[in-house]
Amino acid sequence: MYDFSYKNSGKILKGSKESEDFLIFVKRLLPRWANGIPDSECIAIFKVLNSLRKKKKKQLVLLETGSGASTLAMFLHCALFGGTMYSWDTNASKGSFLRSVISDSIGKILKVDVNRIWNFIPFNSTDPNVGIRVLKELKKKADFCFFDSWHTLNHIMFELKEFEKVSSARFVVAFDDAYYTKKHSNYSYINMLRAKLNLKKVQEPANNICKPFHIEIENYLNKKYKKVSKIKDYYKSNYKKDIFFKYFASDRKFLNQMGMEEKNKLVHRFDAFIIG
Repeated sequence: MYDFSYKNSGKILKGSKESEDFLIFVKRLLPRWANGIPDSECIAIFKVLNSLRKKKKKQLVLLETGSGASTLAMFLHCALFGGTMYSWDTNASKGSFLRSVISDSIGKILKVDVNRIWNFIPFNSTDPNVGIRVLKELKKKADFCFFDSWHTLNHIMFELKEFEKVSSARFVVAFDDAYYTKKHSNYSYINMLRAKLNLKKVQEPANNICKPFHIEIENYLNKKYKKVSKIKDYYKSNYKKDIFFKYFASDRKFLNQMGMEEKNKLVHRFDAFIIG
């Protein structure tokens, strides 16, 4: 059960600080496997959405590839200000779990039905029949997408181009682990799984290395659009004091050994761009 009482539930609607505190309150109820991004990154997503909504002066259509704590940030925004959201994740059980958490916590306190706001699609985001492009069939234009699925440049670019087919004229794209340099295969993840099987690491081929995702993506966007701005996000000015990293310190040591997280590059753990 996730229907814990929040001490200031009556104030959530009155200010962004209370909303952000409530978001982190719910986020910290999640188990580690569903709580994959830092608290500061979760708040950064929430703040980006609020800023975008004020600029566009409309309810937003939000997308994400992958699901977890980011889902909470996006759902809370929709619960407070209206809008709809779509998530693609191949782990159907994760979607069911998050739905129950949202229903018990955010949904119960704010009296909103998770099923009226959130559409969870347990499939590949790039599939031509049920992937991102289905928004065109639904006659919806997307305003935001958070990319957090298979962390390779080739896959992210595929997802980004699918998103562009359904995006509105002004949109925001945000990326987790934007400092990664994996082009076609995530050898860090592969070697993490091999370590669990007591197997030796496999060598990453030179042709798998690219520039950090945030650089590759920014270069792509600048070539295609006239107006591209990198967002000065909350994460970058707050991640060094984020207790998320200390709380999961043992886990993060293993991630660093496997190359799944690099302490000296965490400033680009999250990056977001506004286009138009």
